[in-house]
Amino acid sequence: MYTSCPTCGSRKELGVWTDSTAEKEDIAREIVRRAVHITPDVVCPDLKISIHDKSVNRSLANVTLEGTLFGEPVNAVCQVEILWQKEQCDRCNRISGSYYEGIVQVRAIGRKPRPHEIRIAARIAQEIEEGCYTAGERLSFISDTKETRDGLDITVGSQRIGQEIAAAIVQRLGGRFSTHPKLVGERAGKRLYRITYSVRLPRFGRGDIIEVNGRAGEVLHATGKEIKYREIVSGAERATKEERVERYIGNIRDARDHLVTFREGLVIGILDPDTGISRECMVPGGSGIRPGETVRILNDGENFLVVG
Repeated sequence: MYTSCPTCGSRKELGVWTDSTAEKEDIAREIVRRAVHITPDVVCPDLKISIHDKSVNRSLANVTLEGTLFGEPVNAVCQVEILWQKEQCDRCNRISGSYYEGIVQVRAIGRKPRPHEIRIAARIAQEIEEGCYTAGERLSFISDTKETRDGLDITVGSQRIGQEIAAAIVQRLGGRFSTHPKLVGERAGKRLYRITYSVRLPRFGRGDIIEVNGRAGEVLHATGKEIKYREIVSGAERATKEERVERYIGNIRDARDHLVTFREGLVIGILDPDTGISRECMVPGGSGIRPGETVRILNDGENFLVVG
């Protein structure tokens, strides 16, 4: 008898579910080889297996054995019947039953998470789920990912994957996270908890362009209290407290390509792609930008900033 999940195709052996991508024909031959016992005294055994389906859940294998036993050629035939049984596996059973052990809530301090942050957080969660599945963590799954008015909610099937997703999002996007367990019952004398992983992205995230001391800079990393950034014009890397940021200018993803028309020292001329009007702006020190090239420009309403 072979038991498999009709939803994901995993197999059950000795009460344990494991992933399987094998074809039905290969599985059947493996079952037959396990069922047929050949005495070790047979030399050079040659096993021929022919399988045909009797019904949707039964197959019949005709088996022929040829070999040499104590110097004499021998052969034998037998039949093995295979029963194909369908049963929902532990993983699919939990998913279909809306089982979960936690929710990763992605929010931001003083603002709503930006679209690119939502996309990055969702992609991180998917990559971690795939990694857990590959590593054999069958019950570490994501049952739902939903964008809300305040951010993103990721419903997870185990506390381990919830912890890993929250930590990875913070590592990639900055900020911090905290855990909030809630007692939901008991099983076999053991308390059961569901945990909310509260991820709080910083007010300013990686790639944001901010103004500090009258100079624009690109955020490299932020924890929610301290910001590390690189000044656009000088290229110098600095750190500052979040409350010292004078204004938010934009994000490097908002920048557009502009054609460079001339360069004199640290000043370049750029062609506005919408109006065709030539503008001037400063370039970062040490930049090798030359006329005829394109640069990424962010217009903050007052100045044109070269951000790439």
